[in-house]
Amino acid sequence: MLALAPTSPPPVSRSPSRFAAFGFLGWLAATAAWWGMALAPLPAPPEWLDRARAVCFGSPPGGLPDTWGWMLLVASPLSILVFLVAVWGRDLAAWSRRLSGTAAGAVLLGAVALPPLLAGAWLIERRAEIARLSAGPVALSAAEGEPLPAAYPRSFDPAPAIPLVDQHGARLEPAALAGKPAIVTFAYAHCATVCPGLVRSVRLAGERAGPRATALFVTLDPWRDTPSSLPTLAQAWGVAAVPGARLLSGAVEEVLAVHEAYGLGAVRDEATGEITHPGLVFVLDGEGRIAFRFLNPPASWLVGAVARLERERA
Repeated sequence: MLALAPTSPPPVSRSPSRFAAFGFLGWLAATAAWWGMALAPLPAPPEWLDRARAVCFGSPPGGLPDTWGWMLLVASPLSILVFLVAVWGRDLAAWSRRLSGTAAGAVLLGAVALPPLLAGAWLIERRAEIARLSAGPVALSAAEGEPLPAAYPRSFDPAPAIPLVDQHGARLEPAALAGKPAIVTFAYAHCATVCPGLVRSVRLAGERAGPRATALFVTLDPWRDTPSSLPTLAQAWGVAAVPGARLLSGAVEEVLAVHEAYGLGAVRDEATGEITHPGLVFVLDGEGRIAFRFLNPPASWLVGAVARLERERA
């Protein structure tokens, strides 16, 4: 009598975890919202959104994020995706195989893949458009010495007043800014990230422009950069050596009103006193208007902006 070898039961197929599918869909929705906040091409975005984009991504109004902003946009979703793959990689692959095996599933996978492709195409077109029309806020890696692009946009928005006190104890009156360009930036003494390079660019521009323009440095930190501290700070920043340059502060409420008028979007950490802010520079035209807005520009662009305004007046 033959003995039959025991047979092993057929393998039981395991259904992929629904948590994997829900986790991936949640990641997809959160990433879309994150990128939409930074990049959605709204015709007239609300002021709060412009400020949020400036603080979170270094985006100037109407522009694209700076290098740090792009890193944040990519690194945050990517780190979460890596976690999902590490935990549910096999389940996600199984769901993908299941969906691709049906017509409806293939359509769904295509719908998931289409938005990133469209977003990539839009970004390429948008970058080309900005490079062609403005060339400024996007080209944050522009080297010192490069000329201001001829197509950089000129604006005619009213320039808010800056009624603050300088390092000599004198209040800045509107008449002091009449008749010649002014280069205006915002920084603070304890800043070790954006401000040193920003101050250097504006200081160099002020030195090169000489008496043809006025360099103004408005503090972002009126709590610590008080009027009495400005002479020391002007020496530390090298502002004292720039003809006509003025370092400005005042009462906290006055300084914050200037910040709001210029739409800085600066955010202060009440616990540490550190201030998150974009590297904005404004060039005023001497007739009470904002002529140019820049984000972390080289000094050569600022000097070029002053020269362009001089040619207008000639």
